[in-house]
Amino acid sequence: MTLTRYVNSVMLLLAAACTTYPGKGDARLESIYMFAGTDGAMAYSIDKSGANLPDEYAPWRFEGEVSTSGPTFQAGTDKRALEEVKAEGYVVIVWSMTFEDETTQ
Repeated sequence: MTLTRYVNSVMLLLAAACTTYPGKGDARLESIYMFAGTDGAMAYSIDKSGANLPDEYAPWRFEGEVSTSGPTFQAGTDKRALEEVKAEGYVVIVWSMTFEDETTQ
């Protein structure tokens, strides 16, 4: 029996609230704020309080301030997330894992 692991991530591109937040649309964000929500959700926001994050995955727990000058934000895995934060004020990413058993004989 082998265990095959599938890791799926779903980027939810959610529209930001109608409220305008300082920094929204700012192409030169030096840092953003990371939050953990429910059901595998994590978010980046320009709002340190997380007030602009959707209620769907609340409550949101502040994880820390993140510098956007690192390689993952400039050319790596978080580049698209940073672009969404600049455009909308936040981005929510939901991680899920599915494990499937495969029986071989």
